[in-house]
Amino acid sequence: MSRTTRLQIIAVGKLRPPHDAAGHMYEERIRERVGLRVDEVAAEKLQVGEAQAAKREAERIRARLLDGAWTVALDPVGKAPASSEALAAWLGTRLDVPRPVTFLIGGAAGLDPELVSGADEHMSLGSLTLPHQLARVLLAEQLYRSLCILAGHPYHH
Repeated sequence: MSRTTRLQIIAVGKLRPPHDAAGHMYEERIRERVGLRVDEVAAEKLQVGEAQAAKREAERIRARLLDGAWTVALDPVGKAPASSEALAAWLGTRLDVPRPVTFLIGGAAGLDPELVSGADEHMSLGSLTLPHQLARVLLAEQLYRSLCILAGHPYHH
């Protein structure tokens, strides 16, 4: 029996060592609790220019968006959750609505500004600059932690 997709992560590029093991582990843990879909889109070479690379990646991202999804662009100027508990409360509210939540993670050039402006919400993982693969692992871990908090599971302690 397959679960209805409640969470989606669309990321530019594939997870590669050393981040792949951790990322896939947390994605599997999420899937044990809620329907998760992960879509990886091809990264553009930065030789075409960062703006052009982000624009081309945005086209691929748009093609993978679930119909009616609440889109959350991971963006350095977005609002960072105050804590893991705050993220869990936010996620619980989003999961109460029968609309999937899609997180967008850009590549080396970031997300295309048009894609960001069209998102329903902008979220930051903090003020530090993170490689996009590490941002994906961090997002997956925090989503799993949030699901544990919501379920009263002791993982988050």
